Amino acid sequence: MFDLSPEKLLVLGMIALVVLGPDRLPQAARRAGRLLAQMRQMSGGLQEEMRSALAEPRQALEEARQELGLPGIPRVPSVRRAVVDTLTGAVDTTSRVPASSNGALDAGPTGGLPPTPDDPALN
Repeated sequence: MFDLSPEKLLVLGMIALVVLGPDRLPQAARRAGRLLAQMRQMSGGLQEEMRSALAEPRQALEEARQELGLPGIPRVPSVRRAVVDTLTGAVDTTSRVPASSNGALDAGPTGGLPPTPDDPALN
């Protein structure tokens, strides 16, 4: 979250020792730990409330879809899953490459891949 390396933690500890002194430092650390635990607990409670609040409309929508005999909505993968799949090569990107009229790949300035929005050939 704050990207604190061991060196940064050591410097923060030394500053806290100088500012608070050796007598008040343990008490301040305990307070900080309790505050962090409370924040995590409140965050977890909020997440659980949001999930339960969204579960009822989601269930009603699913029941209505089944009643009407409509096909299910395909589940969209999360952004994290898509990034991991892309980085690990688990996604087959060749199926997304458009084919030219003769069925071969279009060997344009991007080497057969579709142009990207920042491609200078689009300007």
